[in-house]
Amino acid sequence: MALNQDYYQLWFESFKIDSTAGHRDPIQLHLVKDQDLPIEILDECKNRSIDPFSLLTECNKNLFYDYPVGTKYLLKSKLTNREEGGLFFYTYYGWSPLKIIKAKN
Repeated sequence: MALNQDYYQLWFESFKIDSTAGHRDPIQLHLVKDQDLPIEILDECKNRSIDPFSLLTECNKNLFYDYPVGTKYLLKSKLTNREEGGLFFYTYYGWSPLKIIKAKN
């Protein structure tokens, strides 16, 4: 059963993963460090001994390919999980980012 958490405005950044094992795309999104997170996200991650900043994000794949790696996005997202329990962040693929800061290449 999916977690019952609220959506929040959080900053994410695209990055290239070291290993694509288990992932279709070599570019992924994770939380930008040094931002304050809602207590329900912190509590859920603490209860599972997981660093929320290490979790990946399910989102519109155009964010991976339409912008350079290192681009930051302010997204309306929530913490959720898969049936087997793995946590990840989710943002509805039809929602546009609230803000975008393109990486300088």
